[in-house]
Amino acid sequence: MTDIDKIQLRTEPYESEEARGLLDRKGCGAVLWFEGVMKEVLADGTRVSQLDWDAYQSMALKSLNELRDRAIHEFDLKDLILIHRIDTQFPGDLIMTLGVSSERRKGAIAAIGWFMDELKQLAPLWKREKLVEGKERWVEGEPES
Repeated sequence: MTDIDKIQLRTEPYESEEARGLLDRKGCGAVLWFEGVMKEVLADGTRVSQLDWDAYQSMALKSLNELRDRAIHEFDLKDLILIHRIDTQFPGDLIMTLGVSSERRKGAIAAIGWFMDELKQLAPLWKREKLVEGKERWVEGEPES
């Protein structure tokens, strides 16, 4: 498997176990996973019935691979993988899986949060929420505070 295969944009559902097979964890003492799942009720109480993801795929892959390289260097990671769906999802659906491996836990823990914040700000991925009440809205990516 090449490094380019470590970042994937998918147009169909996948299982978590598939992502786990992509991560190089040989010699590592820390392996961490983050899975993003579509939730029906947002923090403000808004009810969402569906998410539609879109991407400028070639640019998104380039941007995400650059983020991957930065994370591996800055957090001393052995590996980082990302699978992100760019299709329609419904409550409970798996949207994305991010996995990191490292000799030590500190870098792996920090890398997960950093990568998610950078992805939301820099990657050309777009999310449209379809609300239960029938309205639609595009959502801008912002890091969590």
